[in-house]
Amino acid sequence: MLLLKVLYVCNVITRNNLRGVTEKMTDIYGLQFDPNRLSHKQEQLGLSFADFDTAVELMKKEEKMLVADLTLYYMQNIKYKNISELNAHIYSDEKIKDFNNRFEKVLKERNRSKIRYETFKTFREDLRTKMVNEREMAKHL
Repeated sequence: MLLLKVLYVCNVITRNNLRGVTEKMTDIYGLQFDPNRLSHKQEQLGLSFADFDTAVELMKKEEKMLVADLTLYYMQNIKYKNISELNAHIYSDEKIKDFNNRFEKVLKERNRSKIRYETFKTFREDLRTKMVNEREMAKHL
């Protein structure tokens, strides 16, 4: 994917230069490879993802306890004909609606955090591959 983006940028630069456009664009080959900074950034993103993932797991347990409490409450206080009617009472309760709103936000942040972490991991691997390829090419020159 990164290679396709690089080829696209190179193609755009070439077309623009042929048309006489002289814009300065970022040279991706000029990026510095600092393993310490990259490791630190990857660690930060990984820890952020781990925190959100833990929050999601805890909220799943909270949901089970909330459903159990509401089930007990409605079984004792409401006349119901079957389990479907009982579930309708449980899942239409305000406590469940509030929980679902909170869970949606945390899950959304967890997913975005995972995407940021995985994207950075891929970028770092691509950058490492680029550096290895450049070293191999330099040996043959």
